[in-house]
Amino acid sequence: MKRMTIVTNKYTLGLIAVVLFAVMLYLGYVGLASYNATIAVGTITEQEDEELSWLNEDDVNLNNISNSAAFFIEYRLDRDRTRGQQLELLRKIIDDANSGAEALQEAQEKIIQITNSLEKELHLESLIKAKGFEDAVTFIKPQSVTTVIDQEEFSRDEIVRITDLVMTVTGQNIENIFIIPNRGEKQ
Repeated sequence: MKRMTIVTNKYTLGLIAVVLFAVMLYLGYVGLASYNATIAVGTITEQEDEELSWLNEDDVNLNNISNSAAFFIEYRLDRDRTRGQQLELLRKIIDDANSGAEALQEAQEKIIQITNSLEKELHLESLIKAKGFEDAVTFIKPQSVTTVIDQEEFSRDEIVRITDLVMTVTGQNIENIFIIPNRGEKQ
């Protein structure tokens, strides 16, 4: 039968006490940090709710706005939904431990490509609006750019200005750029 040893050395007892105290401090810190993070997330959520409190159902209801504005809002929502689904699938590939190095590399490159396209689309839409057009929505694909602009028809000068903007922002050749006038009608 084993005999239990009782520690009587005051230095050893002191060391054990210090280690126990350090462990208690660490556990308290970790618990407090997660508690503070929970409070921070709750506070951020409350702030976001307050910032969006002005928004009510009537503001979001597409029936209360013009056909033209509704078309562009719906197009952007569809574009964002599609991109979100693409990014979610790519993140699953990246997070999957069974993904090969090549699949991982391709997924990371595709995420970068989507992010760059999104940035260019937003930039291009802002520039088109700055040129005096009411609204625009752009969809950039690897081999083409499609821009739908809130206008019934274009003058030759307007087409040149828009095409120049698209070429400058995206680097696409003129034959790969499609500019579509639209006054809210579904295509």
